[in-house]
Amino acid sequence: MTRFILFYSLVFSWLSSQAQAVKPKLRHSSTLSAGKQNTKPPILIAALTPMTVKPVQPIRPTPPLHAQTTPSTIGTKPFHTETKAEQASAPPVWVANPALVASIHTKPYLLPIDRSAVKGSYPLGISDRKTTHIIFPATIKEFDAGTDYVLAQVPQTITNVLRVKANPKASAFCRADSGRETNMTVITEDGGFYSFLVRYQEEPEILNINIANNLTADDQTSRALGINRSAAITFTLSGTTNEGTGLVKSDVAYRCERIIDRKPFIRNIGASKMRVTNLLTGIYVADKVIYMQFAVRNDSQIDYEVDFFKFYVRDKEVMKRMAAQDVELKPYAQYPETLRMLRAKTERSCVYALPLTTLTEDRIIEVELYEKNSGRHLRFQIEADVLLLAKPL
Repeated sequence: MTRFILFYSLVFSWLSSQAQAVKPKLRHSSTLSAGKQNTKPPILIAALTPMTVKPVQPIRPTPPLHAQTTPSTIGTKPFHTETKAEQASAPPVWVANPALVASIHTKPYLLPIDRSAVKGSYPLGISDRKTTHIIFPATIKEFDAGTDYVLAQVPQTITNVLRVKANPKASAFCRADSGRETNMTVITEDGGFYSFLVRYQEEPEILNINIANNLTADDQTSRALGINRSAAITFTLSGTTNEGTGLVKSDVAYRCERIIDRKPFIRNIGASKMRVTNLLTGIYVADKVIYMQFAVRNDSQIDYEVDFFKFYVRDKEVMKRMAAQDVELKPYAQYPETLRMLRAKTERSCVYALPLTTLTEDRIIEVELYEKNSGRHLRFQIEADVLLLAKPL
């Protein structure tokens, strides 16, 4: 019994000494593990901790360059982004040639042609046995046809008439190909541009055409179709400036066209005689140019043929022995370009661009509208206080 107790005490003391020797090692290992946690997290904890991962957006394939119709903005910041207000204020674009635009879908950065930029064309039938005469409001400066089977000639003595007929040598071809058409363009000295779609006809329906009498119908039809109503061409006027002003005539003519449809704000200034009336309806100013808007109305049963429309700066009251100082104001541009005939029971609006003139109290602008070979002349005065009503453009 004594031996057993002695053996038990020895074993217990040995186990106690071993336990005390292991405690420093555990403290040292725990210190090392704590130091490692500062640099690298435990693998087991990282594997069991749930992580919030942002879903990856699917990458869409970029179409090839030839198939793009608008610039790609993926991965780039646009230089300018239109706001909703800008998009709402932008005028709608009515594509004039949708079939052609749809067929050229492989071309990038394609700009549409708006209807307001399109100039209408007149249909014209010609024959090799009859001559068609086209009378223009001004001298013909240049003309061109799409094919050589269209013969056009301007007489030497009358420069505003164009004779058109089919080439007799190509008459057989024309008859066989009568379903197709070509084009012809005419440019006049006053900046007029006229386009014709020419077809061959055995018996032309129209042999004589007066373009000046068709301007009212042109304006109404162009307005209904939403296409360009101006008969002037820009490239004949651009590059030429008014003497002493540096103004480009095409810009002045464009402003005249913009003013033509504006609502009148000046009333009871004008003249009336024998049921023909000329009223001043608006005055605008921009870049040292004054734009005057008129409404000419013919309430009679007789057509009114315009001889001239002139403007003068004159003295308001001139003594008998004092010479009158009249200065004519020559217009820079006008719209419409030609105002030759005012039919019975009709009304026309017109705009004239004049050099800006400052009037004193004793000076006035006199407006004169004369009828050709008749006596229905209209004349009225515009005083200085009326010019102060001008609106800026």
